[in-house]
Amino acid sequence: MNDSGKRLVFDGVTVDFGATRALDGIAFDVAPGEIVGLLGHNGAGKSTLFNVTTGVIGATAGGFSVDGHRIDGRLSPREAAALGIAVIHQEPALAPNMTVLDNLFLARDAPRGAARLERAREALATVGAQLPLDMPVEALGLGERQLVDLARGLLSGELKVLMLDEPTAALGKAETEALHALIRDFAARGVSVLYVSHRLPDILEVCTRIVVLRGGRLVVDGAAADFTPAKLAEALVPDLRSLDFSHVEAGAQILAFDTPGGTIAARAGEVVGLFGMAGGEQFQIAAQLAGAAEHPREYALHGDRVRFRSPAAAIRRGVFYVPPDRETEGLVASETGIDNVMLPWYAQGGSRGWWVSGTAGAEIYDRARTALDIRGPAGTAEVSQFSGGNRQKHLLARWLYPAEPELLILSQPTQGVDVGAKLDIVEAARAAAHAGAAVLVASSESDEIASLCDRAYTVLGDRLTPLPRTETFNEDLLASLLALAGPSTAPPNA
Repeated sequence: MNDSGKRLVFDGVTVDFGATRALDGIAFDVAPGEIVGLLGHNGAGKSTLFNVTTGVIGATAGGFSVDGHRIDGRLSPREAAALGIAVIHQEPALAPNMTVLDNLFLARDAPRGAARLERAREALATVGAQLPLDMPVEALGLGERQLVDLARGLLSGELKVLMLDEPTAALGKAETEALHALIRDFAARGVSVLYVSHRLPDILEVCTRIVVLRGGRLVVDGAAADFTPAKLAEALVPDLRSLDFSHVEAGAQILAFDTPGGTIAARAGEVVGLFGMAGGEQFQIAAQLAGAAEHPREYALHGDRVRFRSPAAAIRRGVFYVPPDRETEGLVASETGIDNVMLPWYAQGGSRGWWVSGTAGAEIYDRARTALDIRGPAGTAEVSQFSGGNRQKHLLARWLYPAEPELLILSQPTQGVDVGAKLDIVEAARAAAHAGAAVLVASSESDEIASLCDRAYTVLGDRLTPLPRTETFNEDLLASLLALAGPSTAPPNA
């Protein structure tokens, strides 16, 4: 340990990519046992700082030290691991067709025979994982794969610095709690932790300190106990504005359908939430209405009885759908940003007769990019080159700007994006409602419903609770779900 008692020290880290300065003189330190939340909007410099620390890139100026070992320039990933630096990524870099044991020692010097098995078991036990060593990694859940990735890092030597990059983005509540318990355990042993997440409640639950980057500069450094989610959101986005839900002028009814628990309806000009459990019925309902489910749902659209058997049929009637998984259900990673926005509109027939040329598509894309504040490379770059929040904006742009929706259905539209991107998405969705669309939002996150919706329905099984917008809207959502999840009343036919 160095004399200052600090485990990890950043000293004026600056990184330039051509004319773009991604990090500008970052300086802070982390003591052993500290859990520091590293926050900032997309492009703030979080990933760049992680990449410098783990040897992916080198700093243009400045450097950092681990236990007094000074690093100027670029480490190799192997050297970073030897210094005791380990990373848990949102998507672990493992070989899915190889076993747990083979992945643990992949590209590492490994002992043979019984010693190899013993070291593997010890590393897994350290991270609280009890996994068969001969199991293929592709058979594991995401949380288990993250633990294998961490155990792999431990095999390089003593863990001193643990860096977490959106580790809970795709985890459920139980898996998140287990990971947080592991983080606290490591911190209790003196490990320094840097935790990046867009899920602010997760950060406040486990972190002892908050550091915020904005535009490549450090702008906030304080104790986590001094922050609430609202105060933290304001620190991330200083111009964060509270949306006014008090003057919604709902127009004609656009959507209506019956459920065993009652009728769900939405009018022009309003944003209506469908709230429920993770993986709950609200997501199936959204897909059924948009023709994206195996068993479509019949409902009234502008008073006409419809049942869309494909998304294309729904699109022709102005029903547009943003699915919950943008990577596998929405975007085409190998296509450009422009083509991902315009793909359904280049040749869309039917009663509306939409057809958009390449030139017009580029113009529409530029307008959408400005309106949604899409940041990153040019629109001619593959959409995979954009950050997560900006990829989500591409998917929303597809259904807002080439044509105006009659009914816009959004499944978890702001999950996994930072506060700034979330605000842009919320304002775009509400602008669509203001322009005359009905917007339906399916989510399992009460704060997402509260940030977007004028009112909501809580759904669980065949039970339904309508909720008006009140000052305690977020709390009412959670309370209503708990009430529905309690002992059910007598069945309707009893």
